[in-house]
Amino acid sequence: MRARKNISSIVLRVFAFTATVVAMSAQPYGYVSNEMSNTVSVVNRATNTVCDTISVSGAGLTGLAVTPSGSYIYVAEQSENSVAVISTASRSVVATIPVGSAPVQVAITPNGASVYVANSGSNNVSVINTGTNTVVATVPVGARPAGIAVTLDGSEVLVADGMASTISVINTQTNSGWGTWWTRSGPTRIALSPGGGVAYVTNQFANSVTVHRILDGAILQTIPGFSTPSSVAVTPNGRYLYVANGTAASVSVVDTSSLEIVATVPTGPLPTSVAISADGSRAYVTNGFGYSLSVINTADNTVISTLSNVGSLPAAVALSN
Repeated sequence: MRARKNISSIVLRVFAFTATVVAMSAQPYGYVSNEMSNTVSVVNRATNTVCDTISVSGAGLTGLAVTPSGSYIYVAEQSENSVAVISTASRSVVATIPVGSAPVQVAITPNGASVYVANSGSNNVSVINTGTNTVVATVPVGARPAGIAVTLDGSEVLVADGMASTISVINTQTNSGWGTWWTRSGPTRIALSPGGGVAYVTNQFANSVTVHRILDGAILQTIPGFSTPSSVAVTPNGRYLYVANGTAASVSVVDTSSLEIVATVPTGPLPTSVAISADGSRAYVTNGFGYSLSVINTADNTVISTLSNVGSLPAAVALSN
């Protein structure tokens, strides 16, 4: 009888632990890379609070992305020429992968099999196999790659060449250069329309956002009126763009039908990254010099919360939905 009770007790503890892990993974979290404090802040998006801080041994944390399963975070360590892999379950670093010089942004394929890393110092992109956490290819791109995005079908990777006024296109089947698009001066970030047919590119030196047809890279429209745009995100329904104005402490909201700015939302100084929740109800903005994260209600474009206890010089935000 005692043995049965012991077995039952063990089963209950295992069940409880499993339920806890499942509950944690189901929570809507946000992750903020802090460039100067070498940490990643964990944000509970249900309560808009910082609920944990993950220490990372590497320095100069910049771009980060969460795998589609929500199990891992890949964060660029610019000062270390590496990428740290964080388990979201243990909230600890489980691997460190050497890449090119000064990595600044990462993007993950829709199937979670590969991570593409823009290395601004070596003018190339490292391709990481997530199964082995090793670099399996290195692809040359234009000068000072700053932003990176994977198309929705996973067939191409688009890279903003920050000092070349071009977008480099990588074929993910061969991990080789496929072509180059021309854009405006100083491209920094790329966001894709939900349908996958259009790419929006922030051009910091031209103070504009260009609208590209992904099929051939043609510029369909140039949207003016920004102030050193540093990041862009698209709402899930494709109706609006949220563009961070790096030198204006604000986010501009663009109606994608009229391609006009319809609202301006004040944030902290030096907004550097924007992410939008899967339901489209919230936009999250890192404020580099504000040492904070702004949470915007997209229904009325007001800031409903400012988290001032993230780390020093928050650089990027990614969401686990």
